Amino acid sequence: MELKILYFGMIAEITQKKEEILSVQEKCSLIELKNILKNEYQGLGSLSFKVAIDRKISTDSILLDSTNEIALLPPFSGG
Repeated sequence: MELKILYFGMIAEITQKKEEILSVQEKCSLIELKNILKNEYQGLGSLSFKVAIDRKISTDSILLDSTNEIALLPPFSGG
C-alpha cells in the first residue's frame, strides 16, 4: 500500500522533502513506519518526534491505511 507522509520543520530538513509517497506492506503499524523512516533517514534516529494521523497525535500500535493523512511533527518548545 502507498502512504503519503508529510514532513515539517527540522524533519523536512533531515529528509530534504516536505512530503513523499512511501510503499509499505498492508496492515503496517505506525511503529513499523517509524522504523522504516529511521532506517531511511539516519537523522531521525536521535530525534524525538510525534506522528499525527488524520490530525491527531497517535500511538505506535495504530494500523495505517492508505487514506490516512500522516504527518511527522518535530519537537515543540515554548510556553
